[in-house]
Amino acid sequence: MGLHFEEYGIPRIGGKILGLLLIASRPVSPEEMAEVLQVSRSSISTNLRTLLMAGLAERVSLPGERSDYYVFSDEAWENSLEMRLESIQNLREMAEEGLQGLADNHPARQRMDEIIEWTDLLEKSYEKILQEWQSRREIPA
Repeated sequence: MGLHFEEYGIPRIGGKILGLLLIASRPVSPEEMAEVLQVSRSSISTNLRTLLMAGLAERVSLPGERSDYYVFSDEAWENSLEMRLESIQNLREMAEEGLQGLADNHPARQRMDEIIEWTDLLEKSYEKILQEWQSRREIPA
């Protein structure tokens, strides 16, 4: 899981935390995470902030407990697709900016056009996937 989520820009420890949250049968405290994953408490804290900002983990409170606990976010898969979409949109914007500075006959123009075409296709595909996923989640079991 650490290696998988690294592809999303999440540090390896963050991916390991997500893996732990995925298999946990209850909310997990940072202290438990540090013990199970054999990493420092500060590394857990740093990575939890990243996961919270990315919408992949959620902080929860348990009745009668002072500590915060964490769970895998119900919207994690949607949020991960949205992160990918944002990355694709950024690539397209860079290609569009690159085109502005190129002469009409410049050889890189074709490559910039291909990037734009490719990212448009990816963006439409990811949006369809996201809509499909959201519609599946809305259907009561």
